[in-house]
Amino acid sequence: MTLRVDLVPKPPYPQPVLVVDVFYGSAVGVLLAAGAQEVWVAKSVRAALVLAEGGALLLGEQEGLPLEGFHGGISLQTLPGLWVEGKSCVLLAPPLAESLEQVPPQSALAYFRNARAAVAYVAEQHMDTVVAATQARLEPSLANTVVAGFIAKRLYQSLGKEGALQEGARLATALLKSFPDPQEALVQSDLGKQLYRAGRSEELALASLVSVEEVVPRLRQVRLLEAKQYGLTKDRFGFCFQAR
Repeated sequence: MTLRVDLVPKPPYPQPVLVVDVFYGSAVGVLLAAGAQEVWVAKSVRAALVLAEGGALLLGEQEGLPLEGFHGGISLQTLPGLWVEGKSCVLLAPPLAESLEQVPPQSALAYFRNARAAVAYVAEQHMDTVVAATQARLEPSLANTVVAGFIAKRLYQSLGKEGALQEGARLATALLKSFPDPQEALVQSDLGKQLYRAGRSEELALASLVSVEEVVPRLRQVRLLEAKQYGLTKDRFGFCFQAR
């Protein structure tokens, strides 16, 4: 099997892929691990509000503060304390949502915190493509590329002589060698720098923990939100993750 790593999404993808997002992905995983029935990912505030109609827990922030009308932010320190058992949650995560627009349903979500479980799931499902979620405007993400390299390296090791690395996978694993401490890659990333400047270095520590969760979020549903029907500036999508 040849392992492919896309540093930015490069559709079309005929089969489900493993999407890597270390910050927003960790938030999705924490909510599902805490018992949430499902977690919807939205690209815009208005789309998030539409998805939350019916009583879903609405989570999102801007410049480190929860948005007006939302139930809370997306801090990995506070999310585990929320009562989400059996509830539907909506997460405002524009970069992740933008990346998810490029991948098919049944794709899975990975990050440092579920690395071992994600590798096992990919091997079980015979997936061969890892996609690093991007920053705004589909620009490559340092943090997500490093995590993709980490996942690819673990997959390659698990395959033994039957595995081979495609060029993108070799680039990601080579970049991984520049950061012996996973947390350093997160600190150097754009979002990591924002969190650090805001005095939220604990977020970086929590996101860099390796294999502390067994949840592998799976993209179970994609909902089209038509602009005309919901008063949006353009058509949007909602992406629903559930624990596999």
